Amino acid sequence: MSEEAEVTPSGFTRHGSNDYVANFSASESEVLVNLVEQIIELLGERTDNHGDDPLAAMVGITSHDSPPDDDVLLRLLPNAYADQVDASEFRRYTESTLRAKKGAHAMTMRIDLKSSPDGFIEVDHEGANAWLGAMNDIRLALGVRLQVQEKTHEELEILAPDDPLRGVYAVYSWLGWIQGSLIQALMDDAL
Repeated sequence: MSEEAEVTPSGFTRHGSNDYVANFSASESEVLVNLVEQIIELLGERTDNHGDDPLAAMVGITSHDSPPDDDVLLRLLPNAYADQVDASEFRRYTESTLRAKKGAHAMTMRIDLKSSPDGFIEVDHEGANAWLGAMNDIRLALGVRLQVQEKTHEELEILAPDDPLRGVYAVYSWLGWIQGSLIQALMDDAL
């Protein structure tokens, strides 16, 4: 890390003309790696079997036309239409590509974290977008577990200290802050 780079703990800042940096503690990096690996594993559970149709494999048509059973995976790979016929048809042509894109974002984040034993992360504009996508997917997954659509912010803030969801909410909030710092750094780039 160059001495001129100013790094705030756990948040991203702009560094130079097209780089963004953050510095995570060992425990923060461990949490991020664990979460991103869970996303990678979850996305991998719904794989395509194109053994009978090489053309479908080549153009990315999935064999899945029904939504995932898992609530988290359904949030990551939602229906595009309310009408089930339209949703099924759209899913067949887009899910494979969406899954691959989300998986690539998660792998970028994982590789950056695993290749940085000191917790110093430096990403370019493309890497920043991959991080934003991966963090968004992690927050979506945590949000499903927290039932953020049914609960208010105030309800989540006052979870009992012994409630296992209290820690999940703390991580969810922390990730939102990291994501916000990266968005702000990208916006600084645009000004």
